[in-house]
Amino acid sequence: MQPQTPRSEHTNFMSAPFHNARRHARRRGQVAVFLLMVLTALAFVLLWSVDIHRIITAKTRTQNAGDAAALAGARWQGIGINFVGELNLLHALALSISDKNAVDAITNMQAHVLFTAPLTGFAAAQVAAKNNGMYANDSFTQLVRNHAQEVRHYGDLFGGVPVFSPPYPGAWNDYADMLDALANDGIAAGPDNTCFYNDNSHGIHILLDPNFYNAVFSRSWCWFYIEQTYYNYPSPLSDYTDYNWWAPLPTPSAHPEYGSEFLSLKLKPTTTNLNYFFTNYNDFVAEGNRDGVTMSIFKSAIMTNNETWYIFDSDQWGTWTRMSLTGDNPFAAGPVRPQYDYAGADIIFRVEAQVAQLLPGANNTTNMSDLVWTAGAKPFGAAGPDGTLVPSQYGLVFPCFTDVRLVPVDACSGAANGTFNTGWRQHVDVDLPRYVKTGQLAAGCWYCQQLKTWDNPSRAFQEEGLTWLSSNKYQCVQHGGGGGGGGGGTSHGH
Repeated sequence: MQPQTPRSEHTNFMSAPFHNARRHARRRGQVAVFLLMVLTALAFVLLWSVDIHRIITAKTRTQNAGDAAALAGARWQGIGINFVGELNLLHALALSISDKNAVDAITNMQAHVLFTAPLTGFAAAQVAAKNNGMYANDSFTQLVRNHAQEVRHYGDLFGGVPVFSPPYPGAWNDYADMLDALANDGIAAGPDNTCFYNDNSHGIHILLDPNFYNAVFSRSWCWFYIEQTYYNYPSPLSDYTDYNWWAPLPTPSAHPEYGSEFLSLKLKPTTTNLNYFFTNYNDFVAEGNRDGVTMSIFKSAIMTNNETWYIFDSDQWGTWTRMSLTGDNPFAAGPVRPQYDYAGADIIFRVEAQVAQLLPGANNTTNMSDLVWTAGAKPFGAAGPDGTLVPSQYGLVFPCFTDVRLVPVDACSGAANGTFNTGWRQHVDVDLPRYVKTGQLAAGCWYCQQLKTWDNPSRAFQEEGLTWLSSNKYQCVQHGGGGGGGGGGTSHGH
């Protein structure tokens, strides 16, 4: 009888291939899971890379569109000022030949140019923005359309007196028609430093300064210290109690209605004689000759005629203090040549875009990136026989603007207006007046969220700021920084 193979050995021998197969299957499963994890990670990296590329591309496109819009608008500001200056010279020529009808036609045309040139620049800016990839912004378009309807009521009578006196018959309807035409084409770039005739003067109340809210959000303690020191603001960090502490908001006051609110040329008419602007006839002739006009045909007798001339508004064309190296709040990187050291006509354009990202957001929703770019630009020129005087030197407008340049946004007039920042306009026009009366804050408003932080009954925010300043206020030397104390104030620079 042959010996039998033990059952246990037989079983082990027969099950070895089976165990090996199971082991290989487990390994294959682990490899598959690992590969799936790697592929998922690679997919997320790929989608993230595509999203970053799309955002960078859109940001570049937005910046190009904003810069192009600002340059186009400022160029037309210069063209408009030059045209008004050329009409001043034609006015003098008409006086020389005693043509009263021509004089009347010229001054009437100048009144029209103060509207048509800026709005032509507004239209040119839209073309420039759209050519650089921007689409019409529905909120911008609606703002312009709504304002056109408001303009149609500028001439409404109250007690027999119009709300705003038209600079020429039918001006308000003409102005509104031009705004409607712009809105019909769609607004892609909004002139952000526009000041409407009945706007508050932004910046004369701390709650009307968007930098206050930026300072609260970023805890820029130096902003509060600098505003208190240089601009005589009350000390909100140390003195604030509750919403009743704020001074009343200023009552809107009418601005002079000499021309378009958008891309204003900052010029105005005045009735006087040429001797008011020039010490003698030869100075008038020298400036005209510099601008390429044959002044020999002008008669010296025109110097004494009282006429309506168009001049630089002296309240607007002062020293360009925001670019001064010696002021309390310098913004310049270097000295400005004396012949270009003037404020006056400038423009800020705002463009906005949204980029849909491939990577989903919370709850599988579409993740959107909001892009905003503001760009400032300004026409430049010089007066005087040798081109070394500011254009407003004589007061009378001459056609001497020859160039246009991008300038820092915060160096422009009305940089805090934020006219086309629809969230800011809603806050200033609706939410803020309610807050200062009742302390009630609107939901979903970014600016109201900053006031909520500010109004915390514990006054923790104010205490934090005072504690920081007690040891670090020596760092607060000028605007321009951000964060918890390196500087403060300005919201953007280009």
